[in-house]
Amino acid sequence: MSSEVVRFRDLLSIIYKYKVSIFMIFTITLGFSIQLTNLLEKKYKSEFEVNVYSKYFKNPLISEIIPGVHNIPEMRFTIDSMVKEAISDDFIDQIAQDFNFYQVDGDEVELARNRQLLRDRFLAFSTGGQSYQVTFTDKDPHVAKLVAEKTLDQVKAQFIDSRIETIEMVKQMMLERLQAFNASQKMSSNGTDKALASKSPDVLRGELNKINANISALSKQYNSSHPEILDLIGRKKTIENWLEEFKQNAFPQNELVTITMPTGKTINEQITGKFYTKYHDFNMALDIEKKSLSSYIGVIKKPQLPTKPIWPKKRLFASVGFILSMIFIFIYIFIREIMVPTRTELLFLESKKHKAFFIGSLNVEKGSTHVKLPYENMNNIEQFHE
Repeated sequence: MSSEVVRFRDLLSIIYKYKVSIFMIFTITLGFSIQLTNLLEKKYKSEFEVNVYSKYFKNPLISEIIPGVHNIPEMRFTIDSMVKEAISDDFIDQIAQDFNFYQVDGDEVELARNRQLLRDRFLAFSTGGQSYQVTFTDKDPHVAKLVAEKTLDQVKAQFIDSRIETIEMVKQMMLERLQAFNASQKMSSNGTDKALASKSPDVLRGELNKINANISALSKQYNSSHPEILDLIGRKKTIENWLEEFKQNAFPQNELVTITMPTGKTINEQITGKFYTKYHDFNMALDIEKKSLSSYIGVIKKPQLPTKPIWPKKRLFASVGFILSMIFIFIYIFIREIMVPTRTELLFLESKKHKAFFIGSLNVEKGSTHVKLPYENMNNIEQFHE
């Protein structure tokens, strides 16, 4: 216990001995660390957070063309992929042009490197459920906020435009089918025979060639007013009219084959009615989507103007400065106490130099005088007394 007290007193005496040096080392190191935060380039972060509600993935009117998503992990993966698709290379280049980050018409290798550096300043991640957060960092807080706002608009447009584009595409395809059905039904109402029931342009052209051949053969035997020739001419005009209607509708060949319908009038009407109903439903879905899109995408946090930099952090640098100051103080005391000889050691070396006997040194503390004997000379003192 006494040895511990002595060691603690020695420690306090050493600290008191070098109090000025300790204070200077601590002040200089800590002050330099804090001042370094004012010299380094600052980085500001602006962020936003959106929430994609589950009804975006579960619309019953368009569930047949856009498959529904019914679990949170799948929704999260879908949102993640759509956000990454929104922050595309074209969007990155547009941001670079708007804020003069780099030139997009330079070398391809340099362009790719600059584009990746700018992309690294974006950070997108899921915050749980259907919520997603995107951040952007820049040395100018105003630029960080403006880029975050543009990114928010881009992300919302990606969700909205992709959905509207899909519905519009299906709507256009159904409109073309309805036009084809109407053309086919109109042909059926004019009267057909079993040879022309397929409504295929290839079959119609083949039948037209046969009619031309029969007219040519009969013309050698009969005059042009013969009933058989007149009947063939009438059928020829009917086929030519059908082909002209197909040509006006400008349907591709594979499309015309797929729209071939049964010749029954009742069946044609039933099929056409079902398509009209479906087409009407899609028109309703499109109108509902356009008016409800704002309720599908919720903005939890809008981009704000950052007031404090995220780097460098004064608290972090102050902590590092405090630790470094303790290390420097320890190294300084270690060198002064261990590496540099003390007064007693210098006197002992001096006595050996002059071949004198060194007993100890006088140390005055609080008015009392006592002799401090070095440990190395204890054996010599004992021999002297003997």
